[in-house]
Amino acid sequence: MCEKFTSSLPERFTKNTLDVCGELGKKRLDDLGQIIGDLSEKWLLSVKKPFPNLSYNFVALCVCENGSEAVLKIALPLNNREIFNEASFLQLSDSKAAVKLLNSDINRRSILLERLMTGKHLKEVFCQEEAKTVEIAIGIMRRILKKPPRNPAFPRLEDWFNNFFIKSPKTNFPFEFLRKTRGFFEELSLAPKFLIHGDLHHENILLAQREPFLIIDPKSVFGNISYEIAVFLNNHFWWLNGQSNLKGKLDVVIERFSEAFEIKLEDLRKWAFCQMVLSAWWTFEDNGENWQPELAFAEFWGKL
Repeated sequence: MCEKFTSSLPERFTKNTLDVCGELGKKRLDDLGQIIGDLSEKWLLSVKKPFPNLSYNFVALCVCENGSEAVLKIALPLNNREIFNEASFLQLSDSKAAVKLLNSDINRRSILLERLMTGKHLKEVFCQEEAKTVEIAIGIMRRILKKPPRNPAFPRLEDWFNNFFIKSPKTNFPFEFLRKTRGFFEELSLAPKFLIHGDLHHENILLAQREPFLIIDPKSVFGNISYEIAVFLNNHFWWLNGQSNLKGKLDVVIERFSEAFEIKLEDLRKWAFCQMVLSAWWTFEDNGENWQPELAFAEFWGKL
């Protein structure tokens, strides 16, 4: 039964689980059916097939006892608090801006979430109207931005960057990008800090029913709002890449964010550079293939 269940999981998910967690990942895959069964009994759920595009979390549609639909999310057995930080972020957030947290199980690294019925993200909704996604993102960022509670367990943006600053010199990651990123970050990170989503791009903002749009998958980090904007800017860059007048379109977008949050244009460009380099480092560290194109995009911000 376990082998049959494991073989039914998306190949990308099983590969990522084994690559990241090794023997612990193999055990998680073997135990996953039992974990789902335990949660189904505990929360009175009927769990359906997992979503086909799984990457590092098991995510599946389920039906609750009252007939409503929900989403079950089970994290990898890693030594981090990401799934717990997501739950904490959603508990702190206004449910008018974020998906609702329905339940959580710390021991099983699992959360139960409200299902957003359409499932369509900003790129799908506004595939021919890119500018509209910017206004929606600005509104969402304003609504979810908040001071974290006292003694927060959330990771700090400084931790993400310091990990890069410490580890990358021991590799063949291009030093010039490290040097420039460190300089920009030391200059910019003194700005006020808030609890931010940390990965707020177009595909994490979904069309909903009880509200026009709601966010999903917060990384939940204590940092600068400019980093939040930079994530969106870089994903917008990837989306528009190849279109005519790319520079002009990006100029309009960055000016709109600058105006909305009263942040200097130059500072937002520097943050976009830093965020893209950090993303390239994560890809490099995971032996991914796209880190060099990401560095090329980072250079682009330096030229604007």
